[in-house]
Amino acid sequence: MKFYRFDKEVGFPIKQYDSQGALFIKVCRNKQENSVGFIQLDAGGVVGYHQATVQQLFIVIQGEGWVTGTDREKISIKSGEGVMWEEGEWHESGSESGMLALVVESETIDTSLLQEK
Repeated sequence: MKFYRFDKEVGFPIKQYDSQGALFIKVCRNKQENSVGFIQLDAGGVVGYHQATVQQLFIVIQGEGWVTGTDREKISIKSGEGVMWEEGEWHESGSESGMLALVVESETIDTSLLQEK
């Protein structure tokens, strides 16, 4: 058995898109085009406005914050909720109080078993 860390001390700062107070904590990557990881947003943190390179599923694990789509309208999101952005879709996320999100990125994400809000 092996144990691994997923706390903010092992994260990498997200410096693109004018981001602030945001870390990426990688969970895994395999040979197929997909990525699974955490984004840790500090209080006041933002992952700046950018295009999704592939489908992106953003699941809030802890805390609360907001997300936007192409219209840049901030929509509240909290622990236990998630959002999917399609390839090419402009988006942004942030939090006033801090938020931890699990992020799955892949060319195809099957959402058929997910419960819509």
